[in-house]
Amino acid sequence: MRKASLIAVLVGSLTGCGLVSSPFAQPTASPGTISPSPSTAAPVPTPSPSPTSESIRLTIPDAKKAAASWVAEHNRTIKDRDWWDDSSKRDELFWDGTRHEVVIDQGHVEDGDKSKIRKPIRLTGRQTYYVPRRQPPGGEWFILQATYRGQDRPHVLAFWRPEGESFKLAAKTPLHYGRRMPRPRLDAEGYVTAASRVDGTAIALEYMTFWNYSTNKGAGKNGYRLARDNYSRRAYAKVSKGAYAGFRSFTASYGFRTGDGGSFYLFSLLNHPRSIWQVLTIGGFVPRGDKAIQEIAGDWYA
Repeated sequence: MRKASLIAVLVGSLTGCGLVSSPFAQPTASPGTISPSPSTAAPVPTPSPSPTSESIRLTIPDAKKAAASWVAEHNRTIKDRDWWDDSSKRDELFWDGTRHEVVIDQGHVEDGDKSKIRKPIRLTGRQTYYVPRRQPPGGEWFILQATYRGQDRPHVLAFWRPEGESFKLAAKTPLHYGRRMPRPRLDAEGYVTAASRVDGTAIALEYMTFWNYSTNKGAGKNGYRLARDNYSRRAYAKVSKGAYAGFRSFTASYGFRTGDGGSFYLFSLLNHPRSIWQVLTIGGFVPRGDKAIQEIAGDWYA
């Protein structure tokens, strides 16, 4: 945990986040793995017709109820100051990188950092739900954009429900200052089109290649690349001066097609799948016909 504290100090001016293993069977990559990877507000999309014969596994009203239920259960659970001692409570509420996020918080608190005690989540203002019509096998997911009480930026949160279970928080990060979520491609009933998982994996691998010092020079050589003004590109120079920030795995990517034909993805990187002390959660947008990843959200968790 001292390493985690050192990282937090060294990158105090950065924004970032983190995660764990994926429900979509993504590969766990080694530090030497290099692989290809896919800005801001896009034009207002024209709703496309939706297939009337297709059943919807998760409706938009269901997603709204699920988010409200999760927030209520989260806030009830953390009232118990010793809730961390029961690992089943983590498993009930968190998935992917957020599960590791809680483990990191627990370590900080046990080391005496009371600022890391988990706080209630109070959603305020307008909420925007991105619910895909077609869901992957094995479960359902959706993304919520909302503002927390006491926060000065909107957050994006991905929720995943493994088959037969309730929804869990899979990823969360604030938007970078001055950035907005891209407009989604919506069908006539307001559902988004899920983006390719293959491209989501490629983007996560590109981020992992970029952040690993041993492979950094190979970033951008296999398709996707970080845009010139990408936040991580600017942050890397500061981090590399005093701390090692490498990642060995990543979580599932939760993504939808945007109004301009591009894609948005939300995922997390983990420095090690077992001994986690560093997590980086990314919200990235790739415009249609481009391979430059625009980072519109990010949260460094250490």
